[in-house]
Amino acid sequence: MATRSERAVVLGADIEGLAAAATLAAAGKEVHLFDGLTNPGGAGGTLEFHPGHHVPGLFNETALVRRKLIAGLGLEQLGLKWKGRESPLHVLRDNGEVLTILRHSLAGGQDTGSYARWRAWVDRMAPLVCEVLDDAPPEAADPGVMDLFSLARKGFKLRTLGEKDMMELLRIVTMPAWDWMEENFEDPALRAGLVSLTLPGTVVGPRAAGTTAMLLMQEAGRGVEPEGGLAAVVSALVARCDQLGVQMQLGVQPERIHADSSAQPGVQSVELSGGRRVDAGLVVSTLDPKRTLLELVQPGLIPLHVEAEVEGWRMRGSSAVYLLAFSSAIELPGGAERLITASTPEELERAADALKYRQLPASPWLDIRNWSRESEGPGTLSIHVHGVPHELDGGWTDAARGDLRDRLLAALETAVPGARESLVGERLLTPVDLEAEFGLRGGQLHGGEEVLDQLWVQRPALSLCRYETPLEGLFLGGAGCHPGGAFVGGAGVLAARRALGR
Repeated sequence: MATRSERAVVLGADIEGLAAAATLAAAGKEVHLFDGLTNPGGAGGTLEFHPGHHVPGLFNETALVRRKLIAGLGLEQLGLKWKGRESPLHVLRDNGEVLTILRHSLAGGQDTGSYARWRAWVDRMAPLVCEVLDDAPPEAADPGVMDLFSLARKGFKLRTLGEKDMMELLRIVTMPAWDWMEENFEDPALRAGLVSLTLPGTVVGPRAAGTTAMLLMQEAGRGVEPEGGLAAVVSALVARCDQLGVQMQLGVQPERIHADSSAQPGVQSVELSGGRRVDAGLVVSTLDPKRTLLELVQPGLIPLHVEAEVEGWRMRGSSAVYLLAFSSAIELPGGAERLITASTPEELERAADALKYRQLPASPWLDIRNWSRESEGPGTLSIHVHGVPHELDGGWTDAARGDLRDRLLAALETAVPGARESLVGERLLTPVDLEAEFGLRGGQLHGGEEVLDQLWVQRPALSLCRYETPLEGLFLGGAGCHPGGAFVGGAGVLAARRALGR
């Protein structure tokens, strides 16, 4: 029987929680993992939405897994495989032609030379960007020697880029992605395709300042995808946790984090639904920061200025997920695995404009993932739709849901004529549904909006950027922490390492 100091509790069984639990258990901790959800991986786990039809998680983007950080968990020995090639992105033009975007080439585009030059510049930035993504942020409020050393090392790397590249990086990082793309490319479909990938975690369009930073981070941090989507990462993490003896209990809701009454309060136990308590000297929560610090921690234990910072953490959902089942395998234009139906940046901007007025986008653009093409299973599409507000004007009535469904099916029929004829099942998840069914506050898929003032040392706040909280023994490690968002797997590992004093 482990003592309280040897026992760790992890709250949340999404990818971050599973990665944190495996990291702690591999270091010799007795780990207990709890989550009110019953599906390992949460929104990243396998979901059967119609008999015989399932998706490997709700996320279409799977190329940003922080492979370097989860490498030490030995997931490949437990069946996790990575694709042997990069995954192309296809963009549908108005005339029905398809632009294919690969990491270092275009098929069907007019910007071949300029794209090669742009990609070469992004590749030169990649080592610096990936070092930032895969390293814990420095302490912002009171940096120590190691924090200053880390900053100096990154500053040196920035300087070694050369003056021209360094100045270009500093110039573009706060720009709207619209302007950066317009500077580099003539083809509107290429501009739309690249920018579209940065919008799901935001409530803005490509004209918003700072969207270039997200575009650069995603393109520089992109790798090969796991075979089988994020659900394959979840399965391997669950197997690793089982192998390490993690005691996982799903369907058990954390109710309260208890602390002692000393001048510097520290974690004592976690209270679960039903009144059961688990003593622990260490708690890593991958639940959202607001739930952890404002709802689970006893009132009065978190300083008011930290509470204020957490209250200001923005988690507005802006995307719906539409899952479709077909009687036979479906074929997207150009044989695409992933297809963007926005052919111009203007379409992206118009859809985002609807968020400002809490309206549905009049002409939604679709991010379509054809999972049946990858698994050779029954026809299954996962569609992400940006520009769908959580706080819809008039509320999410049956009529509003029906209206959104009709608009999405009309957009799909335009892109894939005849698709509706073989449709046998569907499930529409609005931001309200994502919140209710998967515990995603505000329906925010990425744990917090991905904008400049919510990245790196400000994710989720300057006082919390190193995963530690004012409550000794309590650490944050969810998608609301660095690198977080679409960069899955990193925050859980980094938080666990911090909790272990590494």
